[in-house]
Amino acid sequence: MVFTDKINIVMHHSSQGMYKKNILSKSLNIEVFRSSIGVLLVFFLLVVGSRVVGYFEQAAEGNIDPGIILSVIALRFPDFITLLIPLSFFLGLLITIGRLNSEGEIHGYFSAGLSKFNLIKFLLPQAFIYFFITLVLSLYIAPYTKNLSKELLVIDSFEEQIDAIQSDEIVSLDDGGFLYVQTADEGLIKGVKLFQVDEDNSFIVISDELLTKEKDKTIELNLKNGSFYGGLFSESSKIISNFNNFNFEIDKNMSQSNDLSLTKLFDYSSASDQATFQWNISIPITILILLLYGIYISSSKPREGKFSFMLPGMLIYVSYLSLLILGREFISDNPSSIFNLWFIHGLFVLFLFLYVYREKIILVSFANLAIQENIYLRYLIGIMIFILFIWMVA
Repeated sequence: MVFTDKINIVMHHSSQGMYKKNILSKSLNIEVFRSSIGVLLVFFLLVVGSRVVGYFEQAAEGNIDPGIILSVIALRFPDFITLLIPLSFFLGLLITIGRLNSEGEIHGYFSAGLSKFNLIKFLLPQAFIYFFITLVLSLYIAPYTKNLSKELLVIDSFEEQIDAIQSDEIVSLDDGGFLYVQTADEGLIKGVKLFQVDEDNSFIVISDELLTKEKDKTIELNLKNGSFYGGLFSESSKIISNFNNFNFEIDKNMSQSNDLSLTKLFDYSSASDQATFQWNISIPITILILLLYGIYISSSKPREGKFSFMLPGMLIYVSYLSLLILGREFISDNPSSIFNLWFIHGLFVLFLFLYVYREKIILVSFANLAIQENIYLRYLIGIMIFILFIWMVA
């Protein structure tokens, strides 16, 4: 009877321990989820806002139709979300652990017999959900919608743009000039003003009518009944002439502005299938590796702020992403190289291993002790983050 009572007591304490761990696990996952979603919404709105501004700038220059901007932005949503999920999850994790540290709630986890490894196990299911969502978006949905958006933006030939031109519209030319049309009705173009910039000469042509003829690599413009004004910015002689027919050839490809932010991230298009595939796989992989970093680096001393580790965390993320971008571009330029993006993931796993076991490695421990209280190191980290961010945006 006594033996049975002891067994019941042990089972009771064991069930209580499991129940407590389940509560802690649920609480931690909810907090991380809320923080991650909040960060994701903020960054998503910032990115979408920057893209809208960029597209409207192009529309103001006459490069794209303002009516397609919202459709293009909507088609880019999967691409934006794919790249923002790893950052949002990482920052949400750092914010949550920082709050638990500052309010002392983290000690409730450790007093229950949990370790940092247990926290990783608690958050691993949530990380895998983000992993599979990002994987599906990155491999299947985002490339498809991104190509659809490009099809809306890209006009295959100058002749198509001429056919689509409207009255009182300005069309930008590839080499710096523009074409203005006063009246366009059923393929009949009248009231044409053509301004062309050249290294040696610039001129304006004013014509009553415009006809086009497509060739292999150029489009021939036939202007009828007009005037030619040459040498506009030349210090030498200027030319003014009237004509009945004036033929002029331009390149078929139209200029398109690239003045959009974060082009290395959101507008990358690689000719190398290997580089594209490795990049699409690498984005989901970063979620799992950043989970490990988020748990192991998010510890602060009592006298430090609750988010004192945010700056090193951002340096890790920006460095990680920057190296992946550099590796992707290197693979694209050197398809036969043995280098691949898995080396970069392995490097960050190795760095994490050295950090976790730094106390057992004399050199790493000595270096950590030497820089631990150095405030200038934080300034250096901030400068490095700023430089890397400017490089990605430029």
